[in-house]
Amino acid sequence: MVNTKIERTEARATKNTEWRLSNEESGHFLNVVFSKELENDMKNSRNFSFSRFESEQLNYLRPLVETLDSNYQLILDKKVIGSDFLPLSSEDADHLLKKISA
Repeated sequence: MVNTKIERTEARATKNTEWRLSNEESGHFLNVVFSKELENDMKNSRNFSFSRFESEQLNYLRPLVETLDSNYQLILDKKVIGSDFLPLSSEDADHLLKKISA
C-alpha cells in the first residue's frame, strides 16, 4: 500500500482552492485545483456542501496518485464537473491530467 500525503496548498478566500496529493514512495504528486466559480455555483445552486465535495473528490483521486509516473495538475471547474456536482472517478480524471514540471 502506497502512502498518499494530502495537503492544502492554497486556501485564500478570493483564490481557487488547491490541494496536493503526493505519493510518498515515488515522490510524484497531483495538484488538484477547485475553481472558485465551481465553489460559488455549488454553494448557490443547491446549497451543496463544497467541503464535502472536496473531500469526496480527493478520496476518489487517491488511487490515481499511486500510479503517477510524473507530476500532474488537474483543474476542476464547472465545465469538467457539470451541473450534477458529482465527483470524478479516478478513471474519468486520468485523461484530464496535465503534466507539469516540479
